[in-house]
Amino acid sequence: MRVFDLHCDTLTSPVGHVSLEHSRLFKQWVQVFAVFVPDRLQGQAAVEYCDQVIDSYYAQLDEMVKHCTPILAIENGNALAGDLSRLEMLAQKQVKAITLTWNGENELGYGAACDPALGLKPFGKQAVQRMCELNILPDVSHLNEAGFWEVARFGRPLLATHSNCAAITPHVRNLNDDQLKAMFASGGLVGLCLCQEFLGEAGDAKAVARHLEHVLALGGEHHVALGSDFDGCSIHPSLAGAERLPGLNESLAQMGFDDNIREKFFWSNAANFFEKQVRQHETPPSNS
Repeated sequence: MRVFDLHCDTLTSPVGHVSLEHSRLFKQWVQVFAVFVPDRLQGQAAVEYCDQVIDSYYAQLDEMVKHCTPILAIENGNALAGDLSRLEMLAQKQVKAITLTWNGENELGYGAACDPALGLKPFGKQAVQRMCELNILPDVSHLNEAGFWEVARFGRPLLATHSNCAAITPHVRNLNDDQLKAMFASGGLVGLCLCQEFLGEAGDAKAVARHLEHVLALGGEHHVALGSDFDGCSIHPSLAGAERLPGLNESLAQMGFDDNIREKFFWSNAANFFEKQVRQHETPPSNS
């Protein structure tokens, strides 16, 4: 099978869900590696931590590309420290997506644990505009609802790398039906997360199926992908690791999801989205 996974935290929290040895299981494997910057880090501390992890990523890159196609992302806009010029540097470092907030407040806006009526801050709006210009994708996972709708007003395809359906599991990190429909109408992409808490119930393959089925019922056949959150959350043992993805694929097949839907979920929806939104606007790699 081919796999395009929109989110893992392996760069900063190597629990063991993702290993380069897993490449033997896949015909093709694209993995988005996120630099998770905790909310507790602010200002220069956040900048230094983010840049250190990026340097570590590049130190491993030659080995990584032998096994998969890695894509670099940042989880938490506190990595900008309120400095718009950092986006140019991050674009040169081939950062392709930035999760605007984590669960708390930063210079851009308010995360899922904050007052849902508080939207983007002025700097956040400037940052989203500049990200669009630099073809860095604003990721609305972790953003609160008011912030989500403000990003939507920019008129670009929306990306949520690791979020599930609030109608199935009413968790603050999940997206409601209006948000999901807006994402699909924008030409966007939502990555279903394997986090037990977000999936609800046992958090196993049956729970994944419930969320996938709901997305399909809302018209998201071409807009749903995998956003595992490997190495970043608690996952049911039957799903806990990239080596479990063939089993998830088989389970979904047994539950009635046909080859076409599963191929879109695991591969082509994400591949097509990134080809259209990012790859055709590649920035040259930095030599630094």
